[in-house]
Amino acid sequence: MSPKRAFYRTGDSIIDEVLGLMEKYANETLAKQDRFRVGVSGGSLADMLCEGLSDLRTDFSKWQIFFCDERVVPASDKESTWGVYKRDMVDRYDNISESMFFPVNTALEVNEAAADYERTIRKVFGLEKPDDVPSFDLLLLGIGPDGHTASLFPGHPLLEEKKKLIAPIENSPKPPPQRVTMTLPLINNAKVCLFGAQGGGKAEVFKRIVADRDRSLPSTLVDPPNGKLIFVADDTAARLIEGEPFPLY
Repeated sequence: MSPKRAFYRTGDSIIDEVLGLMEKYANETLAKQDRFRVGVSGGSLADMLCEGLSDLRTDFSKWQIFFCDERVVPASDKESTWGVYKRDMVDRYDNISESMFFPVNTALEVNEAAADYERTIRKVFGLEKPDDVPSFDLLLLGIGPDGHTASLFPGHPLLEEKKKLIAPIENSPKPPPQRVTMTLPLINNAKVCLFGAQGGGKAEVFKRIVADRDRSLPSTLVDPPNGKLIFVADDTAARLIEGEPFPLY
């Protein structure tokens, strides 16, 4: 049985390892079911996916791509995560279609945008009961310098959210202030949570998350009880971690 937690140190770049894991889990999932449902993130991870996702050997017609968080700005705004994927992936590669993506409707007010996106996710997953929580096949998550992930920030009340799957945030400590984000109940119900970290600026916070398991950091609170937790880091991000941080079990 593969371990519930895994840590991969990748040399000077994480792109090949992250894309390889995405290909692996996509194809394993599609061997058992007809859809692969994945949540993606922005920032450097978006740049990475835009560079290499189209090269994966997989049936993209069966992928459904959602967003772990989004800034409530127009798609044309440089801060829009969907805008990055639209411009740098969908518009550039013939095998990546816009129909694969389920973007947040950022034309709505932030509270309604969050509620609308939760309704969209529930509908796509075919959930009818309000207490049902969907299980994404894979969530690709980043780590901020302060330990945030998605738009879940240290000390923020959203860390205590228990009912909403998608929540609005109107006072993000990182601009732009209005965002929608997956909450911990949704994130921790995923089959695979895959973190990518790159660069020496992440070394200290990465150690606090992976080795110290510092629960004051939102990224540490991601620990799916019925899924896998995987960290991929380059040598500079992982330089403060000694040996194997997770026991094999």
